[in-house]
Amino acid sequence: MSLLTDHMVFAPKYRGKLLVGDVAMICEGIICKTCVEMDIQVIEIAVNPDHVHIFF
Repeated sequence: MSLLTDHMVFAPKYRGKLLVGDVAMICEGIICKTCVEMDIQVIEIAVNPDHVHIFF
């Protein structure tokens, strides 16, 4: 038995600080919903103002 994990980071164009407030919550919701649909287990997600970290 093994556990394979990955760490993904992505950012808006020019690293603009766009991911705040409702936009951050919507972004996180879309990512989580997409991962559920694709049967991907998200271990942790962090939405920062200028980038997103996903550990799955």
